[in-house]
Amino acid sequence: MNIKTFSALRASAAPLALVVAGFAGSAAFVAPAMAQDFTYATASGQIVGEDDAPLAGATVEIKSNDQGFTRSVTTDSAGGYRIPTLPQGTYTFTITADGYQTFTDPAVRITQSEGGNSFRLVRVGAATASADGSIVVTGQRIRVSDFDRTTTGQVISVADVAARVPVARDLTSIILLAPGTSQGDSAFGNLPSISGGSVSENTFFINGLNVTDFREGLGSVEVPFEFYQTVEVKNGGVPAEFGRFTGGFVNAITKSGSNQFHGGLLVNWEPDGLFEDRKNTLIDRNDQDTRETIQTIFNLSGPIIKDKLFFYGFYQHNYIKSGDTLLTVNPNQTEPDPNNPNARRAIAPYSTGLRREQRSMRSPFYGGKIDFLPFEGHRLEFTYFNSSFDRTLDSYSIVDANGGTYDSRTDGVPQRGAFQSRALLQGGGENYIGRYTGQLTDFLTISGAYGKNKRRDVVGSTTPDAPGIADTAGLGAVGNAVNALDENYDTREFYRADAEVFVNLLGEHHFKAGYDRENLTTDATTSYTGNVFYTYVRTPADSGDIYVPTPNTLYVTARTFVNGGVFKSRNEAFYLQDSWSLLDNRLQLNLGIRNDRFENKNVVGATYYKSGNQWAPRLAFTADPFGDKRTKVYGSYGRYFLPIVANTNIRLAGAELDYTRYNLLNGLNPDGTPIVGAPVLGFEDAVACPDTGIKNCDIISDGEATPTEATVSKSLKPQSVDEFVLGIEQQLGSGVRVGLFGQYRKLNDSLEDIAIDAAVLKYCADNKLTGCGSTWTGFHQYVLANPGRDATITLSDPVNGESTLRTVNFTAAQLGYPKAKRTYKAITATFDRDFDGVWSLSASYTWSESKGNIEGGIRSDNGQTDSGLTTAFDQPGLTDGTFGFLPSHNAHKFKVFGSYQIGDWLTLGAQFQAISPRKFGCIGRVPRVRDPFAGAYGAAGFYCNTDDSGNVITDPSKAAVNTTSATTLKLTPRGSQLQSDWNVFTNLSAVFKLPTDAVDASFRVDVFNVFNQKGVLDLRELGTQSNGNPRGDYGTPLSYQQPRYFRFQFGVNF
Repeated sequence: MNIKTFSALRASAAPLALVVAGFAGSAAFVAPAMAQDFTYATASGQIVGEDDAPLAGATVEIKSNDQGFTRSVTTDSAGGYRIPTLPQGTYTFTITADGYQTFTDPAVRITQSEGGNSFRLVRVGAATASADGSIVVTGQRIRVSDFDRTTTGQVISVADVAARVPVARDLTSIILLAPGTSQGDSAFGNLPSISGGSVSENTFFINGLNVTDFREGLGSVEVPFEFYQTVEVKNGGVPAEFGRFTGGFVNAITKSGSNQFHGGLLVNWEPDGLFEDRKNTLIDRNDQDTRETIQTIFNLSGPIIKDKLFFYGFYQHNYIKSGDTLLTVNPNQTEPDPNNPNARRAIAPYSTGLRREQRSMRSPFYGGKIDFLPFEGHRLEFTYFNSSFDRTLDSYSIVDANGGTYDSRTDGVPQRGAFQSRALLQGGGENYIGRYTGQLTDFLTISGAYGKNKRRDVVGSTTPDAPGIADTAGLGAVGNAVNALDENYDTREFYRADAEVFVNLLGEHHFKAGYDRENLTTDATTSYTGNVFYTYVRTPADSGDIYVPTPNTLYVTARTFVNGGVFKSRNEAFYLQDSWSLLDNRLQLNLGIRNDRFENKNVVGATYYKSGNQWAPRLAFTADPFGDKRTKVYGSYGRYFLPIVANTNIRLAGAELDYTRYNLLNGLNPDGTPIVGAPVLGFEDAVACPDTGIKNCDIISDGEATPTEATVSKSLKPQSVDEFVLGIEQQLGSGVRVGLFGQYRKLNDSLEDIAIDAAVLKYCADNKLTGCGSTWTGFHQYVLANPGRDATITLSDPVNGESTLRTVNFTAAQLGYPKAKRTYKAITATFDRDFDGVWSLSASYTWSESKGNIEGGIRSDNGQTDSGLTTAFDQPGLTDGTFGFLPSHNAHKFKVFGSYQIGDWLTLGAQFQAISPRKFGCIGRVPRVRDPFAGAYGAAGFYCNTDDSGNVITDPSKAAVNTTSATTLKLTPRGSQLQSDWNVFTNLSAVFKLPTDAVDASFRVDVFNVFNQKGVLDLRELGTQSNGNPRGDYGTPLSYQQPRYFRFQFGVNF
């Protein structure tokens, strides 16, 4: 409960009993139910007299301290008021009522999480004063709980928190301050996991514009950090207005201009010399890392027409350089055993040089916002920003001190060798949105928006004809640093309309309804440099493998992959929700329903999937159990749907060609490319190569555009989760809140591509149909389906000599895949003490459990970004052992951050986090006796070689048995074998304000990971080679947490 008193300076003598009465009588106040939207907040509350009797007909007038506009309303019979569609900011409230003294509060902050304020007025002639006559109490403001808000998560004032708390200047670091969030796998970049979802299940909005990556679902287009005003992380209890996520919803609002001209210069410098080094790994020589960032940001804002037209603009100059030395691990080499001439022994894993990468980016970011208030209650906004960037990546060879091949067993520090190639990387995009909001009457508000979100992801090379090479045989070969050429251009066109209606009927109702549509277009082309990717393999010295049966033999695999085209999708939704206040505002019911519809098209523009109506109920309540308006009990049930990403259109609905050719290796050319020998023939499931007709290929996709009707199960449902939340929140005093809530999420359905060849072959055999075996060879028809559900599927080719395609109703048992499962259970405790000009503190603890057989979308186990098209359900054998603790599982999350201001010249800030370990299984080859088709994927299932105690064997000299009748490969389920370290770090900052009135300037120092803790965050989970033999580097570290580094900041404002 936050109570403020304001005064007039006049002579009088009176006790401060009224102030005390304000605390004691605070139970009379409650904020009526007010739903918040993407960009605006609502001010609400109640006006009462000294006796806590409601004051009907009182006038509440607010004035924006920033933009000068005013709004006024009259209280209803219960003394309640509401003022909707307010930009977040600070307002001056003036309350007048007949017979009462006018009360003014010039510093009322209204945000999406702070909108409830009630006021107690003093009768004319009854004002109280201090004994010396210096303070006269004319009224009080009492901050009350927001009984409409059932959303869990956190609203973070980025401009305020980032100025006081040591946090990295990126969106993910802000999100990770919120409870229930954790860092995703580094394979996908710097992205958050929210409420047990994968990093590909979050949605990101800024000023009402969806900026989520719709091609893979991985993050959003980059928004310059300086542009953020607030970021709200919604991780549970989300109303019907918000959708298209099964993880978290991140809603950001940008800065705006005001009636005062403001400008500033801010310089951020992270020097390379003050970056500590991570420990070295077998694949990274981290002590040779270089990192340096210099950002210079200029901003200017103010009025174009006072009280009517405002602008905010910024320009950010970037200078970002980094360098990494990448190594190739050689984990599977053996040598003669000196103690047994008939045996071989393992050579400890060692590293050879891969390449030195040096990246540089100097592209500027810029943007701004225009606000126009043509007349009272109406607002036009236009937001624009451009974060397009060009980055160069130069690659150099790695050599020893003499310029020869680097070998970590015999050489010291690896050296940078000759220049190899330059990659040209392009990203970011141009984004804009225009929005109109109008309060037509006291009970009706409408809004509309239109915008575009553009994002590009282009990878080019100055040597596009040079192929990529993976040298697992230890030959010292290095291929093109850029082994894939990608051109991806994504455009989202966005429309939206909303309406709000306030009525009184059996209580107070706040109805909201809206419709939005997104037209999505992605233009994508992908292929390998040189049109091929080579992998060099040496068979074990005492045995062969499933491809080459002769011992100690070199062979080469050559993979060809080509795909591309223009693909379109459409997402649309409408919603209706009602915030209903009952029992004298002691009970609030938030009743909502949302309908999502998704449509995806293939490479020729034909619709291959229409979801139909997907109804998502969003039901919630809040209650005031003790009648003191300081305790809030709340709960919610909701269903969330996730659209199909455009990458699924590209991969599943395109004409993808993906095959691998096997030949003996007769040597290397001077550029490291292979001297190809005889074709490898006779291995199981070998088929004719598309170009030569020789049967030395594995074919994953044959390059033919699969008929649209055969691409997707006709009974397909979009991914969805159900969620339950129950919590309690308590106001403890001036700006202090504590909370406790529980959350449960359950995956209803997931979308994955599944191979149906085995099911088709059995169907043909059972029905005595001919012409199946030569077509469905194990990898011919992949169908987007709900794993573990019955599926109605049209076969891709005619059977039995027929001229038309058959549609078959397959049961889940016939398809052979288990149901996709994922549950998330969490209990979170929170403490928040708002900044009062001196100090602030926020803390949270979350216990959670995330288990299942699918992570959702992407796959951290193998770094696969093909959302919805991972290997998780490609073949039945790949699903064995997949149920367990998921990569998003961190049982314990401790988070604390805050600041303390010492005088006017020094502010100290701190942040502490401790996240418990991630668990790992062992990934290896699925035995042939279990599923020969799954085995063709190499090390992709949860099978490894183990000893009698269940420990994973990592000695590559101990060859696996993997025949059609016997195997030494055993289940090693997800999360059952290893775990990472705790991720613990402490950040500290000090902000020094120059003690002069001549200039508003500050100098700041931030130290991240002060104690330079070096926890292992990721481990090698691959436990076998592709042929099933043990892999020598299983369980070795792949990455460590961010080391200690410094950031210096200098700012000048006017």
